[in-house]
Amino acid sequence: MGNVFTRKAVSEIMGNGQLTAEQKTEQVFGLYGRALEDGYIAKGAAAQAQQAALEQARAEWEKGLTIPDPKESDDYKALQTQFDAYRAMQAARTSKDFEGVKPKFFETVYGLVDRGEGAKSLREQLAGIREQYEEYFAEGAGNPSAASRSNPAGGTFGGIPTVVLPSGGKPGPGARMTLGEAMKRANAGEAVDVGMIGK
Repeated sequence: MGNVFTRKAVSEIMGNGQLTAEQKTEQVFGLYGRALEDGYIAKGAAAQAQQAALEQARAEWEKGLTIPDPKESDDYKALQTQFDAYRAMQAARTSKDFEGVKPKFFETVYGLVDRGEGAKSLREQLAGIREQYEEYFAEGAGNPSAASRSNPAGGTFGGIPTVVLPSGGKPGPGARMTLGEAMKRANAGEAVDVGMIGK
């Protein structure tokens, strides 16, 4: 008979015919007491302890779990940089600085401009690009204000698109246009300010 409190050990005690009922009870309780001293845990208590430990470990793990901000990811930052560059290019497309550039060469000219620190001014760079790539610029593009004054009736003169509304008037500052109207203008090669598209 060992110190382990098992069915076999209890059966041996109970099956011993030389012991009285009181002695059997005393030996079973003694075996049980030694098992408790040795750290015996009942099967049900062990399952409860295991479940409690799992729940505690899970709670600690969830506390330390941080949900990453998608705006902090490298992919998002790269996409945001591309979008900002695209938005800047579209704003430049409708700016006075680039109005002498032929629409089909705009992206090429825009790509040739140096935007780094210590770069020449945009006006100087465009003058240099105009000297090297004259075919990228409309005739008379050197003095756009003179070209627009010489064609007061509207239309395109010297590569400068002049928008004439269906009513015959020109859009005033801050005037909005529909998406369809903007697409027609863009397909005709005119510069369209995306900020002017509205309801």
